[in-house]
Amino acid sequence: MESRQTAAIMGVVFGVALFGFLGVCTRYYMDDCGLESMDVVLIRLTVASAVLAAILAILTRSSLKISLRDVPLFVLFGGFKFFSDYTYFYAQDTISLCLSTLLQMTAPFYVMFISVVLFKDRITLKKLVALTVGAIGCVMVTGVLTGNIDAGTSGILSALISGLFYGMFMIGSKISLDRGIKPETNLFYTLLFATLISLPFSNVGGVADAVSDTEGMLMAVLLGVLLTLVPYFLLAWSVKYLAPTVSSMISTLEVVVAAAVGYAFFDENLGILNIAGMLLVIASIILMDLKLRRDYIKRFGKYIPPGIRNAVGHVREKF
Repeated sequence: MESRQTAAIMGVVFGVALFGFLGVCTRYYMDDCGLESMDVVLIRLTVASAVLAAILAILTRSSLKISLRDVPLFVLFGGFKFFSDYTYFYAQDTISLCLSTLLQMTAPFYVMFISVVLFKDRITLKKLVALTVGAIGCVMVTGVLTGNIDAGTSGILSALISGLFYGMFMIGSKISLDRGIKPETNLFYTLLFATLISLPFSNVGGVADAVSDTEGMLMAVLLGVLLTLVPYFLLAWSVKYLAPTVSSMISTLEVVVAAAVGYAFFDENLGILNIAGMLLVIASIILMDLKLRRDYIKRFGKYIPPGIRNAVGHVREKF
């Protein structure tokens, strides 16, 4: 089980890193194609649900079978998924990419308190320290401390609301697993109902035009598969081995990737303070699960100087 927990942590890290590239697709469709955030949501959800349906139909048709009693659950959390995407993409269109990502990272706070009530998840000193360090790192990454941000009231509120809905989506995955629903089944029907909810609010004709050429179609596949299906499946699978609070804390890594993407693709500044913030976010992940270090010491301890090995052991005892 311990090895699976380690793999789950690595899966979440890779998944949220992919999320950090969402700005590339959203800005392409909104800036180059003239679409609204609601239209980008439709592209993402439609491609993701269609591809996943094909995969499940070919590899495991039993995963498409559900009980009628689970339909309200899928509708509810499909709605959370829809609102999370819409508010997040709207924020990316109205405020800076890094700031919108940072504010969505308030999800761990929502998840922590909700998980205490629903799952009796303990708020330990280790979690509080890791969450605090990660939050400080996120602030430093986005340049809030230096005033180098593009802030608009509607965008800020939208990003904060996105954090709440994203946290509820994460908890929905845990509830589904507790009810014996497979991760791939939960993911498919959540995406399906989210797609149906988004249809009446989207410009279907504009979306069709945007994906009619090769570039637009490739961007749609990138958005719906690599930046949606892959990370969400990793997150849905990981909650079998990780508490919701833990997996959501790791998700703070997304802001680090978003900052790097903003620097590489959109000429957003990345100074010493930003880099220091990235290091703090990484440090929060290490603090969150010191079992990774313990496993490493067990396997390769003889190569580690005694002073470092004893120091790690001392820190681990504290948490």
